[in-house]
Amino acid sequence: MRLSDEQKQEITTKIRNSKTFKNAPTSNALLQYLLDATLKKTPLKESVIEIDFFGSKEVSDRNNPRVRVNVYNLRKKITSYYENEGKDDIWQLTIDKGQYQIRFFRKQLKSQFTKHFSWSKAIPYAALVMAILALIITNSTPKPPRIWKSFITTKKPTNLIIGDHFGAMGKTVTGGIGWTRDFELNNVNEFYDLLEVNPDLKNALKPANYTYTTRMASLATQQFERFFQHYNKDFDIRFSTLTSISEIKEGNAIYAGPIKNGNQFTHFFNESNPYFKVSRNELTLSNHPKIKDTIIHFNIGEVDEEYAIVSKYQGIDNTEHFVFFSEHDIGVSATAEYFTNKDSIQSFIKTYLNNKKYFTALFKVKGQHRTNTDIKLEMAVGF
Repeated sequence: MRLSDEQKQEITTKIRNSKTFKNAPTSNALLQYLLDATLKKTPLKESVIEIDFFGSKEVSDRNNPRVRVNVYNLRKKITSYYENEGKDDIWQLTIDKGQYQIRFFRKQLKSQFTKHFSWSKAIPYAALVMAILALIITNSTPKPPRIWKSFITTKKPTNLIIGDHFGAMGKTVTGGIGWTRDFELNNVNEFYDLLEVNPDLKNALKPANYTYTTRMASLATQQFERFFQHYNKDFDIRFSTLTSISEIKEGNAIYAGPIKNGNQFTHFFNESNPYFKVSRNELTLSNHPKIKDTIIHFNIGEVDEEYAIVSKYQGIDNTEHFVFFSEHDIGVSATAEYFTNKDSIQSFIKTYLNNKKYFTALFKVKGQHRTNTDIKLEMAVGF
């Protein structure tokens, strides 16, 4: 049986009128808002709820946890309702973790057979059934490659963080008003530092209320999404300029994007890599017991040829990071494809990792019109 929109509204109204929700006006109104958005099939994310429900004129440049906190409180209220007043409700609603849409489901009722059933007699048969099911699941669910196992099997969330670019609004070179990118400005704090040094710009520039990404974002996301879906694993997508340290600490993180945008992952990379350090312009290898110190300069001088860095390392609070750095589209796109291909992954693990858990690898990628045509592994160092 499928519920109509009217029936879903009746279920929601009953909860909103309950004692549990009587003294919780924000949770009450938020529940109705999420139901309306769900029925209209409105794509829900934090920024949409922040502006549409809470009435913010624009999302702050700094992290604002208001949406997550209020949805968390709403989930607790719903759980409390079904533990007390709504314990006999046949149809129930829920907001799955990491989602904002409302889902309805029918409660499983115990039959008279269950009440008189002897579990002591059924245990041997139940154990046999469970063993058969486990065997079926083991054989039907693909086993993830070792290099991705922690991301696929963990109960912690996985976030794909796309490297976007901060910009300012002001007069352009053609004399109009538009969006401007300066690679020396990568966040709102650096923007206001610039205004302190150049006060004459205060009336000419302001932080843009949106960022931009290149074609790399869609190509890399497509590769990772196809790979994760093969193992029935989901991830959330965020942008680096709108992601705080506390959000990165929530779970495992994949970063795909440029180095020169001042993203947080260059710091984590440098802290966790024993032999490598990265800056906007170069990669430095030092103190390795077998490989001589080396400095790789990123500026090759050609748009259609560049270096790309891929590294997996220990993150914060028992999490892990998998980063894909390059200056242009072709490096990230090519390495994302390389590390989501079963054959190239297995070859890489067998050749370079041995018993190592983490690594840093340097690739040289060639392409045309920001699309990769050739990828070559220059070096890979496990640790």
